[in-house]
Amino acid sequence: MNIELEQELSIRNNLKEPHFSYLEDSISNRERVANLIISKNGNEILLIDSYGFLFDSVFAGITEKQIEYIAKNAPRDYKENILKILQDQEMMKGVFEIAKSMDDDLGRGSTRNQERVKNIIQYIKDNRIAFGF
Repeated sequence: MNIELEQELSIRNNLKEPHFSYLEDSISNRERVANLIISKNGNEILLIDSYGFLFDSVFAGITEKQIEYIAKNAPRDYKENILKILQDQEMMKGVFEIAKSMDDDLGRGSTRNQERVKNIIQYIKDNRIAFGF
């Protein structure tokens, strides 16, 4: 496959730094990043720069399978950043704002994404040893 250098850089940045993929800090852009994170498998989730796990849009997209993969396979700095975002009230407020927006898009009073985020938080609390070393 022949792609231009600009396209290659865009793909690489999207994999490594999805949290920097938007210029305007709107809920829809943050939701787009969360949906991108949801679509990643375990190996792909670790392609994200560890710094990305300090962003609400990345955390809002983490799935139950991904957090288990992170707990078992991620380097220490990934796990440390996940613990840091849990302690940041503003970021966590953003996480739930994104999850609620995602649920609103699903309609019919869905709370699927908000429940997923709560399950992620509970998993981290239940497995704190795996995250805290």
